[in-house]
Amino acid sequence: MLTPRLQIQAVADRLAGRLVDTPHRHFQEPWRTCLDALKDKDDPKSARQALEDALKNHPERASIIEKIFSAIPGYSMHFDSLAELKDQLTPIRFLWPGWLPVGMLTLMGAAPGTGKSFLAADLAWRITTDQGFPDGCPTPSGGANVVYVDAEAVPQILNERAQNYGMDLNRLFLLLPDPGEILDFGQEKYRHRLIEMVAGLRPALVILDSLSSLHSRGQNNVEDVRELLSFLAQLAQVYETAMLLIHHIRKPGNGQSIQAYDLSMSDLSGSGHIVAMARVVLGLHIIQTGPQADPNGPRMLKMLKTNLGPYPVSLGFAFAPLAPVGVFLKWMEESPNSYHIPTKVDECAAWLLDLLAHGPIRPADAGDAGEAEGFSRNLIYRARRTLEGSIENTVGKNAPNNLWRLVSAKLSHGA
Repeated sequence: MLTPRLQIQAVADRLAGRLVDTPHRHFQEPWRTCLDALKDKDDPKSARQALEDALKNHPERASIIEKIFSAIPGYSMHFDSLAELKDQLTPIRFLWPGWLPVGMLTLMGAAPGTGKSFLAADLAWRITTDQGFPDGCPTPSGGANVVYVDAEAVPQILNERAQNYGMDLNRLFLLLPDPGEILDFGQEKYRHRLIEMVAGLRPALVILDSLSSLHSRGQNNVEDVRELLSFLAQLAQVYETAMLLIHHIRKPGNGQSIQAYDLSMSDLSGSGHIVAMARVVLGLHIIQTGPQADPNGPRMLKMLKTNLGPYPVSLGFAFAPLAPVGVFLKWMEESPNSYHIPTKVDECAAWLLDLLAHGPIRPADAGDAGEAEGFSRNLIYRARRTLEGSIENTVGKNAPNNLWRLVSAKLSHGA
C-alpha cells in the first residue's frame, strides 16, 4: 500500500539509480508504467525519453514527468514525534475544574423541563459576577464575559432570569437570529457573527442553547452534525474559551417518567458522533426522591464522560424562591438519592432495626417475633445480612448465648 507521493518518490529514486525494494504489485498506474520504463535507464536524457514514450497516450504525461523530476532522490519524510511537539501544545486548563475545560467542547444532555437553561443562566451569573462555582471552585477574578447563543430565540426568558439573579448584564452578550429568521449555523453569516463575538469579547464561556435549534439539518447522521461540531470545537480551541453545548435526550421508553430517569450516555439523542466530539459530557436530570414523581424535585448534575481526568462527584440542586420574584438554584452539599420501591427485605430490615432499638435479642427470639409480624426466619436472616455494620453478634453467631445488638448500642455503652 503506497500513497501517490510514496510512488513518485520511488520512481525518482530509481531514476537516480537508487535501489527500490518495494514490491512491484504495490504500485498503481501511471507510476507502475513509469517504474518499468526506467529499468536500466541511468542517463537522465534517455530516462526522460523512455518516460515520454511509455506515457505517450496519457493525457497528463507532462505533469506526471514533471512530478518525477521535481522529487528529490533519497528524500525521507519527517514526522514530528511527541517530544518535538510537546512544547507547542497548550496544557489542559479548566474554567470550572473537572467540569468545563477551556479550548474544548462540553456537551450537557437533559430532558425538556429539567432546568438546563436555568443551569446555564446560573453558570453565567457565577462567571460574570465572580460568585464561585457550585462546588466552591473559584470563578475568574473580577468576573468575565459570557456569550449566550439563544438559538431558541426567546431572550425575554434569559433577561428575566438575569435580572432576578442580579447578573452583570454588561458582561452577558446574546447572539440572536435576525428578525424573521431562525438561527442557523449552516449559514456562513451566523458562523462569522459568532467568531467575531468570541474574537472581540474573549468570553470565558460560550453557551449554545440548544443543538437541535442551531442548524437546519438533522442530528441522526454523522454528515449532518460533523461540520457544525468541528466548527464549534475549533472555535473553542483557537480562542481558548470553554464551550457548553446544550442537548436533548431521547424520550424514555416503556412508560418511564423523566423524574425516575437515570441518565446515561446512550440516552442522548442523535448520532453517536455528537458525544464523540465532546471531551466532556454532562447529564442533568430530575431525581425522584419519594413514591410520587415530582417535577419540582431536586436535580442531579453528573459526569457521563470525560477524557480529561477523574470523574467529579455528582452535584445536586433544587429550585428555591427568589424574592421578590423568580427562583434560583440552591446547590446541595450532597447529591440527592433516588427513591426505590421498598422490597420485602427492606421492610424486614426496618422492622429488625426497630426491634433491636429496644435492646439486644437472641436470634431465635428475633425469629419468633418476626414470624408473628409475617416475616419468615429465612427473610429475617437475609435482612440481617444486609445490615452488616449496623448489627453485630455479641459473642459469635454460633455461640448458644449469642445476641444480636445494634452497633450504636455497643458504642453508647462503651462495650
